[in-house]
Amino acid sequence: MLIDDIYVVFDLETTGLRASEGDSIIEIGAVKMQNGEIIDTFDLFVDPKRELNEEIIKITGITNEMLKGAIDEKTAVERFMDFIGDCSVVAHNAKFDMSFINMAFLKYDLGRFSNTVIDTLGLSRYLESNQRYHNLATLVIRYDIPWDEDKHHRANYDAKGTALIFYKMLKKLKLNNINTMEDLKQYRTIVLKYNNKNKK
Repeated sequence: MLIDDIYVVFDLETTGLRASEGDSIIEIGAVKMQNGEIIDTFDLFVDPKRELNEEIIKITGITNEMLKGAIDEKTAVERFMDFIGDCSVVAHNAKFDMSFINMAFLKYDLGRFSNTVIDTLGLSRYLESNQRYHNLATLVIRYDIPWDEDKHHRANYDAKGTALIFYKMLKKLKLNNINTMEDLKQYRTIVLKYNNKNKK
């Protein structure tokens, strides 16, 4: 049953918006969740090997000093994959975050990403098709999740908020008779496929 599974809900902060144009990961935050409870956490900084621009510092609150001595991107992604194991992963606007994970797999020859990826943005659009806005700051209000906007855009904080939203979404899916991953996979904008993206 979907609602009983263990999920890794994650978020990335990056040097910019385009993994394909040289931007890279600067923070990975994730929580492991089961039955609405956070059972494990993962959070680390990543050294991008270059200075951050002022816009990224302003948005994320992450400074160049905070990244000094942090691990490299390859090691960070490898540790993240160890944390994930064989769990399904969840992210809000997962296409963005997965573009950086996939690029890391390609850059560092890490093989193929084969975990199931669930996008809470697509899920929100499905469950609340009558609503106009589906960004994270809107969803925490809609789903009555405690939220400090000043901590928004830090990976670990956003991952926790997304996890709490996702659990309430799972309850709604159950009411819609969507109870298994096979049921959910019918919706291509919710369950994203990446397991064939890294063939060379």
